[in-house]
Amino acid sequence: MNNDKLIKPRIAGIKQMKLAELQAKFMELYGFETGSKSVTGLRGRLIYRIQEIHRGDLSREDEKFLLRIAEKDHLATLGKAGKKQKAIIPGTKLSREWQGKNYEVTVRPDGKFECEGNIYSSLSAVARAITGSRWNGKVFFGVK
Repeated sequence: MNNDKLIKPRIAGIKQMKLAELQAKFMELYGFETGSKSVTGLRGRLIYRIQEIHRGDLSREDEKFLLRIAEKDHLATLGKAGKKQKAIIPGTKLSREWQGKNYEVTVRPDGKFECEGNIYSSLSAVARAITGSRWNGKVFFGVK
């Protein structure tokens, strides 16, 4: 069956959904809750996800092409040396064993991090609370 015959009705359905329905669909398609209350933003992310599921992700060639374009755009959010900076998506759970104890951190919708009932402004702050010394939080939790 042609993918477009599957995709078009799903996209049409997304365009009719209200906020609560969009949030539920987000949970279904992404596997975690969204903190977003933007109907327009959620519709865009869900439509993209539906297309991604049915058509696949970008090819490496397309991704490289888009990165080359973004490198020339001063408004693009690129990291050092033209590498994309990846935000950690809210709802993501990170874990790390330290001195025989397993620690789990949840990324919150407000961009903060929760570990053992405490809220931290950065992963580095979580790592410091766990180890008692300064760490790069992304290095400590193995986030690339």
